[in-house]
Amino acid sequence: MLEAGDKRITGYLHANLYAGETPRPRIRHKTLAKTSIFNKAHFVQFRNPYRRLLLRTSQTNVSDTDWQTEFSAAVTDTNVLCRHLDVPAVNVETGYPLLVPKPFIQRMETGNPNDPLLLQVLPQPEELQETIGFSADPLNESAAGTNGILIKYPHRALVLASPHCGIHCRFCFRRCQYPFHFPHTFPFQQKNEADILMPLHRIQDGGIEEIILSGGDPLMFGDERLSEICQHIIQMPNIKRLRIHSRLPIVLPSRITPQLNAVLDLPIPVYLVLHVNHPNELNDAFVQHRRLLRSPVLLSQTVLLRRINDDIETLAKLFTALTDIGIVPYYLHQLDKIQSAAHFEVSIETGCRLIKQLRSRLSGYAVPRYVREVAGASCKEIL
Repeated sequence: MLEAGDKRITGYLHANLYAGETPRPRIRHKTLAKTSIFNKAHFVQFRNPYRRLLLRTSQTNVSDTDWQTEFSAAVTDTNVLCRHLDVPAVNVETGYPLLVPKPFIQRMETGNPNDPLLLQVLPQPEELQETIGFSADPLNESAAGTNGILIKYPHRALVLASPHCGIHCRFCFRRCQYPFHFPHTFPFQQKNEADILMPLHRIQDGGIEEIILSGGDPLMFGDERLSEICQHIIQMPNIKRLRIHSRLPIVLPSRITPQLNAVLDLPIPVYLVLHVNHPNELNDAFVQHRRLLRSPVLLSQTVLLRRINDDIETLAKLFTALTDIGIVPYYLHQLDKIQSAAHFEVSIETGCRLIKQLRSRLSGYAVPRYVREVAGASCKEIL
């Protein structure tokens, strides 16, 4: 069993989850004035070992409680994680803390310090090394947008919807922004409707046709809040498509519910892009829950990572498994050159060789585009 020290992740919990035998953290409530978009809202303040987080959250409905309860037990202590998996302890203070839910840990191999899922989340000493060419903002996003709205490519606007993630990937290209500036960076975290709508006015101009919800992870919102956000978006007459990027359904399959499917059943096309890097992440629980998602078009994105998926057998197994459950492999990303993640980098030459091998082995629709993002470019570069 994982130990009680895991409760430190309570900084991310919703206040009304705690009932019955679930441990109750120290919480303070402050009811906010109701607004037309975010009613029944609360400020909830928690203690955790890294910072005090003032998290605005709406009351959740019954469909949300399963995944949120699971998330409440996420592990934030490297000693607890290593002891549970029977691997050597790693104690590295990087400023970007461990965060991994138990359902994801259950897919890791006990006694294997090189498990490909473990390597994605366990802080390593290599993160302390400075590498030439790697920086805190490799995509220059600080210059691409304001108030949580990034317009990097024509006709598309990326909205930083939520500052919270369901897991901390060590190679995240926004890791150096942690802890995220709250609340001004995230328009959907504002207190009142006027503050929410003001930055969104940028999206109504400039020929924007598609909104991309990113973060953090947009699915960290409960279904009620996510529905309110989607309703705001579809009321913009110029928006023809909605795309949501998320890792949460992979990490916590219980996040996929009939209610979530209903929320994403909109009058415009919805594309849900799932971040998955290794075939071991696609366990039976995810496959079963995936069947509930019938409204959005399902795509995947994968980061090419050293020692995790930089071989033909792993990638072929991953993309085959995805297509077998109706998820189209969309992107294979070259690692963004984020500070502290250089040890994950795979050479472009190796990536091109792997893509060539995949094309000779898999059907065309099962082979993703191999791309890298270049700061200031008008589109991703296909490699």
